[in-house]
Amino acid sequence: MSSAIVPSAQPEQILKGLSKLWTSLAREEKQQGQPTVLRACAMTLIVACDDSDGGASASQTIAELMHEHPSRGIVLAISPGEPVAPEARVLAQFWKPFGKAQQIGCEQIEIKASPETWPDIGPILFGLTAADLPVIFWCRHQAALSADATADQQRGLQTIMDLASKTIIDTRGLNPAQSFPLLVKWRNKGYVVADLEWTRLTRWREPLGHIFDNTARPNPFSSFHTIEIGHPGERPGAAEFYMAGWLSAPCRARVVFKHEPGFGPGIHSVTLRSTSETLTFARTGEECLKIQSTNGRQRGFSYSDPTVTSLMTEELSITGVDPVFDVAFTRARELMSEYR
Repeated sequence: MSSAIVPSAQPEQILKGLSKLWTSLAREEKQQGQPTVLRACAMTLIVACDDSDGGASASQTIAELMHEHPSRGIVLAISPGEPVAPEARVLAQFWKPFGKAQQIGCEQIEIKASPETWPDIGPILFGLTAADLPVIFWCRHQAALSADATADQQRGLQTIMDLASKTIIDTRGLNPAQSFPLLVKWRNKGYVVADLEWTRLTRWREPLGHIFDNTARPNPFSSFHTIEIGHPGERPGAAEFYMAGWLSAPCRARVVFKHEPGFGPGIHSVTLRSTSETLTFARTGEECLKIQSTNGRQRGFSYSDPTVTSLMTEELSITGVDPVFDVAFTRARELMSEYR
């Protein structure tokens, strides 16, 4: 990794700093007789965070994502303190594909700002986006997503969402009664919004989907009239409502939420009931899941909580609208309004 400080966090100065960085790297590679670094970029990935580490973990995640999704990464670290002019640093991240001599490099920009100056960061970001490529906004700024967000935090969030073709948030740990209305407001304004709590359900959805993809199965999905979602928390969270929405939307099946002891946050079990069969998919330990049916069949799966990098890698592969999530979210909202 190579980096350089930019004296002024203005788009022209930052881009000039990037150009100098790449020129310097190419010169070094040539002097050493090595292949020139291949500069790769498929999108602009903007990450806004208020982490206590000043954006270090976000920068590390971007570096890991570059292997699958090369991009111009922009980390916007919002740190409390006296209002100061935004500061910037430019970096270049490298990796060498297996069996290749040439390195691939991606550029990264780190901008530090205060909560008071964050709403004015929009013009800077607008001048930094890679031309004619998607702009993805990953909001890790939890304070801006909370019900107590200030006017400045809301305005700063809106400014970046206006630039983005897709916004990604994570509602894990948030009350759906607060997060769902926020998602509805954004979607009504035409924003494309994704939730990593939905992405976590892939490890549950894929095995269930494979079961019913078999057209020769004697008991089709449409025959299951009741869906039970077991959750360890006192109330179901976003993941439980998403799963219930995804399963019940096609046939409007009845949904029951029930509290069960679990092995961690999120869903503990999913039970599908029909007149002739009951199918249960449940966590049976810290690292295992099991599907079993009253017809005598069962199968075990290994399980581990997906990393943020794996979740983002999956979500970045969908740069536009996810129609499956749209249907599940619409139904999840209905179920949440009916929940007592």
